[in-house]
Amino acid sequence: MTDWLLSHQSPLQTYLLLGGFGVVAVWELLAARRPFETPLGSRWFNNLSLAALGLALSRLCVPLAAFAFATLAEQQEWGLLNHWALPLWLSCALGVIVLDLGSYGQHRLFHALPFLWRFHKIHHSDLDVDCGTALRHHPVEILMGLAVDFAIIAVFGIAPLAVFVGATLMGLASIFNHGNIALGPVADRLLRRFLVTPDMHRVHHSTNMVESNRNFANLLPWWDHVFVTYQHEPLLGHARVELGISETRTPRDVTLLKLLVLPFRRVRAPVLAEST
Repeated sequence: MTDWLLSHQSPLQTYLLLGGFGVVAVWELLAARRPFETPLGSRWFNNLSLAALGLALSRLCVPLAAFAFATLAEQQEWGLLNHWALPLWLSCALGVIVLDLGSYGQHRLFHALPFLWRFHKIHHSDLDVDCGTALRHHPVEILMGLAVDFAIIAVFGIAPLAVFVGATLMGLASIFNHGNIALGPVADRLLRRFLVTPDMHRVHHSTNMVESNRNFANLLPWWDHVFVTYQHEPLLGHARVELGISETRTPRDVTLLKLLVLPFRRVRAPVLAEST
């Protein structure tokens, strides 16, 4: 079974992510949490275009995907877990947890360091937040994120199976927690014990900089509790919270070309993240 999963990881991951995207997109149409304030077509065009450009840039600059790099690391016995005789299930579980913790740490760095924030703020510039926002990353940010993933894989020796499972789960989690979908309060409370929910993550997309420096987790919500970056809900509530960043407040500010050059524009005032 494991050999079959590893040999079919690329199409399996693609089908699962496309399926998850489709489910959440339909859910948004049937039970939206908030009304959309901007045209859906132009937003999705921008988000899909950014994702395509990021994929093209990463393929051009990096000869290996994360899964292939994990296979190479395993063959060369790089990293901590490749020197421990662990059962496959435990190695995989630890690998997924380490990858998700690394994602949390990387996310905080992209908010804390002004240079990295220049690129990450494109993700936050969406005037609405839905499953398409999960794709909204500057191509340079995608490339830098891949470099961080490679470093984590090399240092900790994350197994190829764990990379496949972790990348798939984190991709599905990102689509889900960016979804503009309505969950009942009981369901949301129960899910938050082991999964980042849309209401939890929406706090992070507030224009309020204190709130946008909360709820960094993507898959497992525990990291925000451990590192004291958790906030239960926006101060204005989910119906009234303003989403996005102060620099881009109209659809004219977030055309594809403007998003691509936004990191290179002169910043009038430095963006500083709260240290906690």
